[in-house]
Amino acid sequence: MVKTKKRKVTELEGWDDYETSTATHFSMSEDHRRLNQSLDVSSDTYSSDFDDNLEEEWNELQNMEYDPDSNIGLDFFNDDHTLDNDLATLQDFSYLESIERDERLKDLGITQEEDAAKVKIARRPNINSDAPLRAWLPFRDEYLEELLFVEGRRGLDRTCRGRKSCQGDPSYRCVEDNCFQMGLMCQDCIVAAHRHHPLHWVEHWNGRWFLPASLKELGLVLELGHEHEPGVSCLLPQGAHHDFTVIHTNGIHPVSVRFCGCNALLNNRKQLLRNMWYPATPINPQTVTTFSCLRQFQHLNCLGKLPAYDYYRGLHIMTESRQRKKTPGRYRVFLRSMLQWRHLKMCKRGGRAHAATGISGTGLGELAIDCPACPHPGKNLPTNWDKVPLEMAFLYTMFLAIDANFRLRNRVVSNEYRSPILGDGWAYLVPSGPYQEHIQNHVSEKEMSNCSGFAAMFLADLRNVAGLRSSGVGGVCCGRHRFWRKNGLGDLQKGERYCNIDFIFWCTIKDEEYLVIVISYDISCQWSINFWKCLANLDSSFIVNFTPTGIRFMVPKFHLQAHQAKCHTKFSFDYAPGCGATHGEVIEEGWAQSNKAAAQTKEMGPGSRAMTLDDIFGFHNWLNSENLDQVLAKRLVNAVKEFDIHYRDFVQFDAGLEKSVGRALLDEWKEKIIRWEGDHEQDCPYEDEADNNKAQFKLRQLELIDEEKEASNEGKSGYSTSPSAFIVQGIELQEAQRSVALFVVLNKTLMHTQQLDLAKRRTGLLKRLAQFRKLQDLMMPRLSQVLSDSEMKYITDPDQSCPEKVRLYLPSDISRSRDRVRACVADLTKVEARLREAEAQDALEGVRDGLRARSGAHRFKIRNVTGQVGSTRAAGVLRQIDIRIHSRKIRYPLARDALLQLRGHGNWEDALRPLLDGDVRGVNERALTKEEQREHEEQIKRLGSDHDPDRGEFLVEEGIVSRVCGEGKRHLSWIWYQPNISEDDPEFRDALCVEWCKSRARMLRWREEVLLLNEELGRMSDYAMWKSEWWLKRFVGGDGMKGNDIEPDLIEGLNSYAWQQASFQSQAAERILDTWDKLRSHATMVLARTSNLQTITVDIDDGEEEGAERNAEEDL
Repeated sequence: MVKTKKRKVTELEGWDDYETSTATHFSMSEDHRRLNQSLDVSSDTYSSDFDDNLEEEWNELQNMEYDPDSNIGLDFFNDDHTLDNDLATLQDFSYLESIERDERLKDLGITQEEDAAKVKIARRPNINSDAPLRAWLPFRDEYLEELLFVEGRRGLDRTCRGRKSCQGDPSYRCVEDNCFQMGLMCQDCIVAAHRHHPLHWVEHWNGRWFLPASLKELGLVLELGHEHEPGVSCLLPQGAHHDFTVIHTNGIHPVSVRFCGCNALLNNRKQLLRNMWYPATPINPQTVTTFSCLRQFQHLNCLGKLPAYDYYRGLHIMTESRQRKKTPGRYRVFLRSMLQWRHLKMCKRGGRAHAATGISGTGLGELAIDCPACPHPGKNLPTNWDKVPLEMAFLYTMFLAIDANFRLRNRVVSNEYRSPILGDGWAYLVPSGPYQEHIQNHVSEKEMSNCSGFAAMFLADLRNVAGLRSSGVGGVCCGRHRFWRKNGLGDLQKGERYCNIDFIFWCTIKDEEYLVIVISYDISCQWSINFWKCLANLDSSFIVNFTPTGIRFMVPKFHLQAHQAKCHTKFSFDYAPGCGATHGEVIEEGWAQSNKAAAQTKEMGPGSRAMTLDDIFGFHNWLNSENLDQVLAKRLVNAVKEFDIHYRDFVQFDAGLEKSVGRALLDEWKEKIIRWEGDHEQDCPYEDEADNNKAQFKLRQLELIDEEKEASNEGKSGYSTSPSAFIVQGIELQEAQRSVALFVVLNKTLMHTQQLDLAKRRTGLLKRLAQFRKLQDLMMPRLSQVLSDSEMKYITDPDQSCPEKVRLYLPSDISRSRDRVRACVADLTKVEARLREAEAQDALEGVRDGLRARSGAHRFKIRNVTGQVGSTRAAGVLRQIDIRIHSRKIRYPLARDALLQLRGHGNWEDALRPLLDGDVRGVNERALTKEEQREHEEQIKRLGSDHDPDRGEFLVEEGIVSRVCGEGKRHLSWIWYQPNISEDDPEFRDALCVEWCKSRARMLRWREEVLLLNEELGRMSDYAMWKSEWWLKRFVGGDGMKGNDIEPDLIEGLNSYAWQQASFQSQAAERILDTWDKLRSHATMVLARTSNLQTITVDIDDGEEEGAERNAEEDL
């Protein structure tokens, strides 16, 4: 067992554990001889957190020896409304014995729910932490006054704060944070103090207020090229452009600059770059952007997808609002600098500055960040990894996920001449030249699909692509960790076509060597048909090291339900050996991040867009790698728990079946699985061949008609109307009555058209009721002899205004069996019993159909519906589905009660159980606990809607929680069980076979998941160690690196960066080994079923900081 430790919690033993009955509260009397008990305690008085002081007092009390003369009491308990317990007056009383002997507690233990047995100690209220904004309100006037206090001179106007003994007029100040405390200075001192800070804003006191000033206007001139000689001026200075501008994080600054002309090798570009100013043009630069500004925008753009226009516009407004004058426009210059900056930073992180061939020697995909947990031969795999036994080869399988994203469109803006692609194909995008050539060779191909469940290919020819250079992006990422693959992204010209995906896929895996590749693609069932034939159409430069057995095709778990039934097992991860708990939907999570940049990249030229996407996808990979070990460890903890649960379930199920059907049959089922896994054309062991969707009521009706025809031919039937026709008409009439009654309930206030509709429906009911009574006289001729006078009024004088309330008095409506036999013709009771059983089965199937429809509608609404109009319409659809479920839910118990009345208790009740409200839930739903139901009701009152932003993936609907989970974690309501059938029935054995195979698959998949996660954590440390060694080989003078004939200071910079990166990687490798070695060993022992295995505790970052930030934003 593995425990995940989030925070330190004191463990207490005995009656005073903080988890006790919520209905009972204990405290000690002042003489320490009486146990006081309070029975009326509201749960609202409790909090979810400990108070630190309270916890210390509790620990002291726990360790204290009992002293009857002591005056120490449990004063932190509330002694109000307490009842004395006389059992505690004895000298040697025991807390536990007194509780066990208390009869009232025994009654509480019987009546209370399990959830009610938990209570937490109240934390003393603290307004500073509980309601910080309310705590701040009394001080807001003080805050406001201090904001205005700094608008004046703050009493610092007596002397100049610059040079000692300076007698100048102190009328200037700097408003930057690191200079503000310096106070006021004269003009000469303020200029001298900012000789190394030319990008600070200063102000001038005019006698009444501060006016904006400029260091350039005050006479500050920045001299470059002599940083190593402080205070020395250049003998051959070269003035920069008179309108020289610097873009910085605090605004856009005019600056006077002088270049050094002493050193011919030190050109103006180098002087600016060594001052960490990036020149927008290599010749005679007029505008520069500081490194810190470029770095800041890159982080904001990659993380928050802040557009360049918004960032620059913010700087522009900051400058004009401070200077109160026109600022020169440098937006295009900033864009050009940012494009070059992204490219250079990518080359720097890829080690291209160290290589002798420089940037031009960069290969395809070389600048992409690899996934450290995926298998990389020669980097993080053991020796002879390709010689492992077949049953363990899945540990070195490469999982890939493919999908198309139609949000990342691009309009026909600019061209490749004006906006060239820097580093074409060097990172995540495919090389544009070969890609376009391949697409042009397949323009006329038609995409065909025979799977009606998915419309991706059908929509390819329907999308409007007018004015678009690209209608979207096709991508490939690793299928378990969401890292974008090198050369794994390409533009889509017209929908999701095979030729696009073919090239992208083969481009990202060419020259790779894996034992097996598992592909997760939402249209794998179609793409895989001609997959190998399309390979012949690719360029001969693609080296393919795989055979048809080396590539397996799967469909992501969520998308699989939209496919035809034949795809549900063949392409399912749940039944694929070696896939673990992989779901294949990770690429959707990656698109969710990149989609935020869709609006800005839509209007970019080809070069700017390519570089921006490469940078954003690279940042995604880097950010993902920073906490990947935490993610994998958390998954491993969960996988160990799930494996243990499913292992025990399967062992018990297997042992029970062995006793009932024998081991030989179980071995036969296992062989069936093995045959199917080798050849999907064989019979699938996970599919029940019986058709459970047939309408049972119609089948029983047909059977009875055939039997009545046979009896009529033999001369045994003496009735003009068959008994089955009479019962069917009565059951249908009851259904019509319920339909009208439901219409009345749902429409409290009727419009004129609804009133007319209701009148017509009631008139139709009266006509059908009159026809039914005529048949009833023939089928139940002595009914009047068994009914009372009040009951006969329903027949002789029915209520004309409410025919839906008129009782029909079918055989099941007669309570006593002898009265039933007396009133009905022969076999009429048996006929109704058979039809009622079929009706109950159909009603149950209707409930299941409605639940499936509700789950699908919920998912569609969450993922696709936005805005008030769409949400209102979707809510209307869901309401209609709920009405349909409700009508079937009403029909089932009525049919079951009628069957119980006719047959009494029997084996049929195993399949048709009583239907409770909590049973009506979908395959992946569970009933709300009382606490959750109460929270949901309070939330509805607070927000006025059913939307709960804190619930995450849970969907609440009429007391039911729906969770998106699959076959691996399902826990079913009984309505989804197969009905119990006799063991001699082959259908019963088929049902047992399917359930046994699925239970075995769940156990094996979780076992594989534990092994995969264990291996992936090990691969992460191995990859980090390899990367560290890779950086150590980048030193100047190394094989293939720059030589020692370059500038010494440059050698130091190159080696310093290599040392830094090597250190980062080696530290990461050591941290992963030290942190997770115990967890990995424990997981291995769990798989080996080691006896007497001790519970371990591991620290896992559960994302509490991110959750706290989200909660803080919601509070504000």
